[in-house]
Amino acid sequence: MASINVKIFPEEKDAIVRVLQKHEEQTISVAAIANEADFNPNRTRFIVEELLDEGRIRKIPTKMFNARYIRYKYEVVQ
Repeated sequence: MASINVKIFPEEKDAIVRVLQKHEEQTISVAAIANEADFNPNRTRFIVEELLDEGRIRKIPTKMFNARYIRYKYEVVQ
């Protein structure tokens, strides 16, 4: 199986964390995060996943419309 290696820079992670801190208690889509940080939404997904793996943020489900359509809020871990 093929793997995707995306080089993510610390400045990009910091930009995403700053956006998430502004919207700490709000449900927000990755596309909205990307728009505010001026990044591509696909790249933002990789950055968010890496931040989750590092334990710098938490992903909390807020709305579940069905099994595939779930909205989340993101909490920055201090």
